[in-house]
Amino acid sequence: MTTGFPSSDENVNGKRPDMITGLGVLSFVNIGLFLIVYLLGLFAMMGMRSMPEEQFISTVQDSMARFNDMFPEETMSQVDEVMHIIYSSGVLLMGLYLLRTIVRLVGVVGMWRGRKQGFATYAIAQVGGIFLPHLVLPLKYMGLFGPLLALAMVVLYGTQRKHLH
Repeated sequence: MTTGFPSSDENVNGKRPDMITGLGVLSFVNIGLFLIVYLLGLFAMMGMRSMPEEQFISTVQDSMARFNDMFPEETMSQVDEVMHIIYSSGVLLMGLYLLRTIVRLVGVVGMWRGRKQGFATYAIAQVGGIFLPHLVLPLKYMGLFGPLLALAMVVLYGTQRKHLH
């Protein structure tokens, strides 16, 4: 059975390159974990919508009160802001995260099979996925580590494009 990887000067036997195998395994583990997280988050957001907003906010504030000593006041005020966003748009947010993760999976499977289109799909999902949640969340909540890691994975996979067809 052929893997779909063309033979070349660097890939004499047509097998999947080790770098694609390693990145693929990391990606499959990451995607599997986040599929579970975002599916559970989606169901939790749908369930949360069954309670009145005031009750939801009160419940979260009571839970967060235990952590007042651990976080600065600024962080606690951000929690208050995000609670309203989560209540009104949490289902959409989890749906966007889930969609991004599924498209990433399609891209990784494509690269695993040796398809250059898999790289394009993955890169679009990763780069677009940096900004997609900010259809719901204010840009001030964009982190630094997540986007840098997403871009690093695109660059690492990009170094392997020569092995894809």
